[in-house]
Amino acid sequence: MITVYVFGNAPRPVWNVTRDLRVLWSLEETGLPYRVHPLDFERGELKRPEYTRIQPFGQIPAIEDDGFALFESAAIVLYLAQKSGKLLPPSLSFQGRALAAQWAFAAVNSVEPALAELFVLDHFAAQDDHAKERRPTLVEHAKERLASLDAVLGSRSYLLGDEFSAPDILMSSVLRLVQHTDLLGAAPDVAAYQARCEARPAWKKVVAAHHQRLAA
Repeated sequence: MITVYVFGNAPRPVWNVTRDLRVLWSLEETGLPYRVHPLDFERGELKRPEYTRIQPFGQIPAIEDDGFALFESAAIVLYLAQKSGKLLPPSLSFQGRALAAQWAFAAVNSVEPALAELFVLDHFAAQDDHAKERRPTLVEHAKERLASLDAVLGSRSYLLGDEFSAPDILMSSVLRLVQHTDLLGAAPDVAAYQARCEARPAWKKVVAAHHQRLAA
């Protein structure tokens, strides 16, 4: 049984975008059995020794799988895909797996930083003078990243072709960071891709449970 460490509470602005959602979504897609272990951020549970032995930086998410501990959402999503034989089909070639890793890394390294900085500014520092000055630069950076992704998705349904896979969980989760803006309107193929990903029953189940947990 896989244990998933998730947020037991979180500020309202980060509901729907916490990185534990990526792991939970992967588990629902793969059908692997798991249990959720919520941690209380406000009480400092993420920094306690019993958790930092699993996640030395005291961040969410992390998993334990029969004594094997793993952190970083992209690493966990790829691990679950390989363990289950789903989201990365066993028939995928060596080069195909390399492409899957490429897009997983692109989601969290090339796209997420630009979008995450804008998200944080808009939700936690919007009234700061410095934030107001910096926002146009962040918007332009986000537009560039989304335009590049839009060019890719114009010729395929998902990142690896016609089938939904592990990198799509990561990329579509990252894209949620700008759903409070109109940026996806300028990237119609990205917007359509995001809608396809979020129409999946596994995502709808996970986000509903997420709301229920954080609202408790």
